[in-house]
Amino acid sequence: MLILFSFLSFFACAAPQGQITGVTAVEQKSSEANEWVARGRNLFLRGEYEEALQTLDRAISSAPKNAQAYYYRGLVRNRKGEYDKAIEEYSLAIAADPNYAPAYYVRGLTYGRKGHYDRETEDYSKTMAIDPDFIHTGFIAEITRENGHDGEIEIYSKAIAVEPNSAWAHYNRGIAYRMKGQHDAAIEDFDRALTIDPNHVWSYYHRGAAWRAKGEFDLAMQDYNEALAVDTDLPWAYYNRGLILRRQGQYDRAAVDFSRTLALDCNYAWVYFDRGVAYRMKGRYDEAIDDLSKAMAIAPGFSWIYFHRGISHLQLGRQRQALADMQEAARLGNREAASWLKERREKVGFLKSPKGG
Repeated sequence: MLILFSFLSFFACAAPQGQITGVTAVEQKSSEANEWVARGRNLFLRGEYEEALQTLDRAISSAPKNAQAYYYRGLVRNRKGEYDKAIEEYSLAIAADPNYAPAYYVRGLTYGRKGHYDRETEDYSKTMAIDPDFIHTGFIAEITRENGHDGEIEIYSKAIAVEPNSAWAHYNRGIAYRMKGQHDAAIEDFDRALTIDPNHVWSYYHRGAAWRAKGEFDLAMQDYNEALAVDTDLPWAYYNRGLILRRQGQYDRAAVDFSRTLALDCNYAWVYFDRGVAYRMKGRYDEAIDDLSKAMAIAPGFSWIYFHRGISHLQLGRQRQALADMQEAARLGNREAASWLKERREKVGFLKSPKGG
């Protein structure tokens, strides 16, 4: 059997260029692209960054919508300290696959590294909407590997050697560790900064974010509470605390925190999505639809907005609007919506003659 398989494989490989041999041309290009992505990933992990970029370029040439190729190009750019280019690559990965959770998560980390904590939290929110258990998958190992020189950590380590009691230096090195995904090292530095200066509000905030990334949500909540005890007008802390409260099923309290975030900084427009989901889970469907519609104006290609709004319409008996939202969510690649539509097709009459709304 093995000999026969090898014999047939030889003729498949030797087929004239352009001839279809059991798979479509698109499938063949996709397969080639995946092979280039695998090689590019290995080069990235070995620290051979220029070679990795060239290899990933070949993947994109074969399949321009290969999200993983753009994602690994982003990781390379990140490792080289080219943060703006990394963000561009992650955004291209998301454009290729709007449900690719790793790209949202690492783009968020990169925004955070640039000090854009609102955008970091927004991308974290989107990651959790796509895959609530994403942080626990073990994928983080490949972005936390130590490969060579790290300028920021070295700079702050030298500053700490000169002035060991500098809360500022420990805090900044903690930020560098956190943005590399080295959460335990980050927490140690934030601990030290807070020992030196117990009112260092940003150390509480970032230590909370590190605990959150480790899945230690109770400890994260404690730090967000401490941050808000020092500064009651910190929108980032309200937003992140709200995300944890919603995860814990405390939807009313989560909605209050999201509202406080918006009251303090209207630029946190993505909070409308998170508050809308909290309203939906609490049965406040009209308010959910209003917030989710606002979120849709910000990110019309994010499938989970349509999914949650569709469920809200359904609960209000608006089957026509529910169907339209679920169809759009499924078109955008939402598997939950596709499953919902399939289930409804099996129920006589639902999709043939929707009533109401």
